[in-house]
Amino acid sequence: MSERAGIIDLGSNTTRLVIYEYEPGQWFNLTDEVREVVRLREGMGTSNVLRSSAIDRGLNALRMFRRLCDAVRVENVTAVATSAVRDAENGKSFLAHAEADTGWKLRILSGEEEGYYGALGAINSTGLREGFVVDMGGGSAQVVEVRGGIPGRCVSLPLGALRLAELFFPEEPIVEEQVEALQGFVQEQLSPLDWFRAGEGDSLVIIGGTIRSLAQIEQAKCKYPLDSVHAYAPSVESVHAISDQLWRMSGEKRATVPGLRADRADIIHAGALAYSVIFDFSGFDSATISRYGLREGVFCEQFLVDLPRPIINDLRRFSVFSLARTFAGDELHSQHVAYLALRMFDDLASIHKLAPDYRELLWAAGILHDIGTTVGYDYHHHHSSYIVLNHTLPGYTPRELAFISLLCRYHRSKGKPKARKLSSLLRSTDKRALRVLVGILRLSEYLERGRRQVIRDLRCHLDEENQWVQIEVLAEGDAKMELWDAGRNLDVLEQALGVQVELVLGVWLGR
Repeated sequence: MSERAGIIDLGSNTTRLVIYEYEPGQWFNLTDEVREVVRLREGMGTSNVLRSSAIDRGLNALRMFRRLCDAVRVENVTAVATSAVRDAENGKSFLAHAEADTGWKLRILSGEEEGYYGALGAINSTGLREGFVVDMGGGSAQVVEVRGGIPGRCVSLPLGALRLAELFFPEEPIVEEQVEALQGFVQEQLSPLDWFRAGEGDSLVIIGGTIRSLAQIEQAKCKYPLDSVHAYAPSVESVHAISDQLWRMSGEKRATVPGLRADRADIIHAGALAYSVIFDFSGFDSATISRYGLREGVFCEQFLVDLPRPIINDLRRFSVFSLARTFAGDELHSQHVAYLALRMFDDLASIHKLAPDYRELLWAAGILHDIGTTVGYDYHHHHSSYIVLNHTLPGYTPRELAFISLLCRYHRSKGKPKARKLSSLLRSTDKRALRVLVGILRLSEYLERGRRQVIRDLRCHLDEENQWVQIEVLAEGDAKMELWDAGRNLDVLEQALGVQVELVLGVWLGR
């Protein structure tokens, strides 16, 4: 039985409400999201007092969220507030007013709690095991060390994009002395963190609106083929270049930069310059962006309540099954197709000579190839491909996402598979691998044509000298339909392997 939960993150710059449908520990799906720019920190300066206009914006947003939750009947709502409310002398009064208006008791997170939940969301969306998470919001930035996949020591620094913009760039035009002052301040804040250094095997994951905006600017320049920043890895050189360009522009011109939201144009340059210093200080030459952060970390405490720690152990496997179960397809059929495909992959290893990591991508496509039938059976291979590309698979890179999507796209289509607009994401070795795996997946799908697992297993017999392969399908019952349809779809595998492939009916005798 599915449940629903709402999470509200009242930040210094923006506030968001997200609503999840989920089955505890099994799957979850984002069903709604509302974002509002509230600028709670605006005008606070060093007084640490929430201004009346900021209070009005914050309360209006919360009242709007309350009306939405009532309308869609979401009663389980967790609301948290971060840097601006945490720092404000009148923060508790603001929260009392919010509770009177909405009935929700907002929880003020400490800097360490904010870092913990952000890291939790990042770990459960990227699979980070060793390294660091940086989360820059409007009022503060959290740096969290991660060891063995567990959030560890954390520090909260006054390095939010809105805070820095107000402190160092109160008006335009901006001069180099102001930029140098900001950079010096960021360096000063980071200097005690001698543990925040890139070590062997360490990775850096970054969350928050500033880094997403920088990535979207870079993606617009390079015509990136995916409409997502999750798992995108901007280079240090790119961040340096973009940060240097942004502060030199007027606010009006920044608002027109491709990929940048207009409502971030007046603070993005401050955040970008801070990230430039953070990269230099830590020694990382790239970072991975997580689309998930604090809100997802808070949600995971409910979703994974039965675990000792709210951390998904096998993230890649979980995310595939979560997506498959969200679209409620024929799970038994998909698992059997994946099983037959992996059996074929293993038996043909001496011919296809593909690296083991392709095996995992084949498995994922086997589980997900039919999820598009939820949209409609006609062209469901196109629907499956689209869903995979546009419904984030945590734990997989953009290249892997594209590859799985293409396997789903061609699992039942005639002709050779083509990467088309996704080709820029793929490696040179992926072109041949795609043809081989499409041939395997397509054949496995037709060997399960009746969705009844009548073909229980298979074995491949190879004659490499004479260049032929016999696939012996082990059936328990009448498998004429499966053999007939599979026999018509041998061409892609034959051409990819450069051998003749024949199907032979065998008898299932048990394991």
